[in-house]
Amino acid sequence: MHRAIPMASKACFERERNKEKELHKRKIRAMRPQVNTETPHVHHFDHLRNNLKKEQLLEERYHEIDRANRILLQRMSDIMKHPNTSGHAMQRSATGPPSLNEGRRRSELRRITQENQGILHRIRKAQPVLNHVEWEDSFKQSTGYLRNAAEYPIALTRKGSSRPGSAAGLKPLEDAHAAPRGGSRSPTNNRAEEDLRYVLKEGKQLDKRYYLVEMSTDGRTLAISAYDGDSQRNLELIVNERNHRRLYRDTGGDYSAIASKLRVEGGQLVLEPSPGAGPFEST
Repeated sequence: MHRAIPMASKACFERERNKEKELHKRKIRAMRPQVNTETPHVHHFDHLRNNLKKEQLLEERYHEIDRANRILLQRMSDIMKHPNTSGHAMQRSATGPPSLNEGRRRSELRRITQENQGILHRIRKAQPVLNHVEWEDSFKQSTGYLRNAAEYPIALTRKGSSRPGSAAGLKPLEDAHAAPRGGSRSPTNNRAEEDLRYVLKEGKQLDKRYYLVEMSTDGRTLAISAYDGDSQRNLELIVNERNHRRLYRDTGGDYSAIASKLRVEGGQLVLEPSPGAGPFEST
C-alpha cells in the first residue's frame, strides 16, 4: 500500500526536493574517473613517433641504388663513345688469357684415351674362366655316383621341372592320337630319363604303413612309386594319359591331392576314383 511522505508544507517540501536534485547533478558532473584515460605524456616524444633506424636503412638503400645507377650510366656512356675498342676489351676479359698448359693437357688426355682403349681391348680378348660344359658333365657324374651309393630311390628335380606338389605342364592334346585309345605309355620305355619331371615327393600313410611317394611325368603318363622303408618294398603304378588328364582336371593340378587318392589293395598300388565319377581305365 502506497503511503505518502508526511509533510507540513507542500511548497517547502517541493523546494527542498528540487534543491537536492540540483546538488546531485552537480556532484555527477564534477565526479572524476578512477582510471586515468588521458593521453600519456611520453606520446609526444620524437623517438617514439618516428622509427629512425628504418629511415636510416631506407636512406642507405637509396644511396646504393643511386651509386649502381651512376656506374651503369658511366659504362653506357663509355660504350657509346668507344663502340669498337670497348667490345674487344670485354671479349678479352671474358675469354681470359690463353692457357700455358694447353699442350700438356692435350697430351695427358691422349694418354688416358689410349690406356682406356687398351683396357677395353684386353677385356674383349679375355677368355672365360668358368666352363658350363664341364659343370654339366661333373653334375651328371655326381648324380650317377649318388644313385649308386643311395640306399633309397633318389628323386632329383631337373631343370625345367616344377616344384614338388605344383602343377607340371601337360602337353597339348593334338598329339593324343599318337597312342592307342586307352593304351599306356611307360616313361621308362618310350621316354629318356632326362624327360621325366618329378612333381611330388612326400611321405604318405597307406594301409596303416608309411610310404615315400614319388610322382613323375613326361607330360603324358604319370608314374607313381611308393617305397616302404621297413619292408624295403617298392610299389609302382603307371597312369595312362587319359586318366592322368582326368586326375589333373579333378584336382585342379594339385598332385598332393592325387596322392591322397592312393590305396594299397592286395599288395598293389591303386587309385581311388572321385565320388560320383566312374572307375579309371585300366593301364
